[in-house]
Parts: sequence; C-alpha cells; structure tokens
Amino acid sequence: FIYYGDPTFMQDKDTFWGVPSLRIWSVGGTFEVGLYTQVGVTPGAGYRASIAWGAPNKPDTFGRQLGIDPTGGTDPRSPNVVWGPEHFGPGRILNYPPPDVNIDVRARAVGDVMTVFFKVNHPQSQGDDLIFVDAIALYPDESAPAAIQPVEAAPQEAAQEAAPVAAAPAEAEVAVASIPTDTPIPPTATPTETPSPTPTATATATPTATPSPTPTLTPTPTATWTPWPTATPDNAGLSVEQAQLQLASAAANVEPALLFLVGIIGFGGAGIFGSSYWWVRRRR
Repeated sequence: FIYYGDPTFMQDKDTFWGVPSLRIWSVGGTFEVGLYTQVGVTPGAGYRASIAWGAPNKPDTFGRQLGIDPTGGTDPRSPNVVWGPEHFGPGRILNYPPPDVNIDVRARAVGDVMTVFFKVNHPQSQGDDLIFVDAIALYPDESAPAAIQPVEAAPQEAAQEAAPVAAAPAEAEVAVASIPTDTPIPPTATPTETPSPTPTATATATPTATPSPTPTLTPTPTATWTPWPTATPDNAGLSVEQAQLQLASAAANVEPALLFLVGIIGFGGAGIFGSSYWWVRRRR
C-alpha cells in the first residue's frame, strides 16, 4: 500500500535470515508506504506480530511500524488496525527483548483471519535512500489485550444520495441559455496590392578583347675578338755596346746590401736544386 510517494519495490539479498529480502528505495524522494499479509487464525486467540529485519541505510530518516487488523481487513487506514510503536533511528533487528529496540504489536482475533501490516515512513530524503525488509511473522501470544469491538465504516452510498447532484446540470443549462449569441461580423476585404511592372534589363555590350602586340626579339650582340695590342719595344735602335754601358751603370748604382741579398738568394737556390737532385737519384 502507498500513502504517498513513488518508491521502488524489488527483491534483494541483504538479510540475516536467508535470501531474498524486500528492498524499498528511492533516489531523492520521500514516501510513506508498506505491505500487508493475511493469516488464518483461531477466533478469540491472542497473537503477536513481529519483524526481525528492517534495515535502512539512513536510520534517522526511516520510521518503522507494525500493525494488526483483528478483523482481517486490508485497509491500513481503518480504525480497526492496532498499531505498535514507530521507531526512527539505529536498529536493523527490530524484535530484541525490551528495553532494546522492539516494535512488536499484540491483538486478539475477532474472526478466523488477521491482517499484519508493516509501514515505512520516510519523510526526509538524503539522496539514495533504501530499507531492507525480511522475516515478518505472527506468533500466538495470550498476553494480547481483549478483543476490540469492530468499527464499521459509514456506507458511502448514503452520503452520495444526500448530495443534490441532479440540480447542477439544470443550472448550468440555464446559465448557458442566458448568454447571447454573438452575430458574426463579415470580414473586411483586405486590399490586394497591384503588381508593379518589372523593368526590362538593358543589354550591356560585351567588351571585345584587344590583341596585345607581339614583342619583337632584339638580337643579342655577338662578341667580337679584339686583338691584344702588340708591344712596341722602346729603343729599337739600341746597340750592344750601349746596352752593356747601361747595365754597368745600373749595377754601379745598386747598393752593396742589395747585391749581398741577391747573392744569398742565388746560393740558396743552388742548394735547393742540389738537394732535390740528390733525393731523386737516391729513390732510383
């Protein structure tokens, strides 16, 4: 059953008493939901409802509660349901001996069927919230209080007959008739635009390509061999005697140091030539 919210009910394996268990979970949502089961009993006998596994991941935001309807009804809102204490906070096993966590509830059977309810109240979400439920049972217990007098709900049909349902359509019909009908006004003709003549495009003369003048090749000048000028010897008419006199005069004008340098160079050249000649003959 669901009071409000839209959680998911699915089988899981998180339990202390063997798989499967029931997982009730929601991501970001709040809810108040539960489940019930009907059990055959002995009329007038006392019974105790107990749950061994009610394990939420965030205990402070989950209220857990057991209820019994001694008449066997299936409406969790019925005044015949006897509810036990609601527990918020730590505790996965919910039937420890008092004063530890225990939410057992007792009642006496009115008929041959009793209904056991288990309700989960989750008024505050902290994201991914879930609770695992398992091992709900009903045990004989003669410490249960005396049987209660069943309360019958008022029939709904009598309440519906008292309401003046038939008068409403008539009033609505009169109200509709009193509204005047609007006379439709013919639509005003929308002026149509007269199309303007489209101007005719004037043909544009296509330019004729003017041929470019062909360039005239200029011949490359051919190199002409110019003969070297022939040296004309000076003093063509110089005699041998005159030449000897000039050479002697030049030698007389040369400084002694220069003559000494020339002599050394001459002897050095002769030495180099002699050494080279000796080395060549040795290689043979």
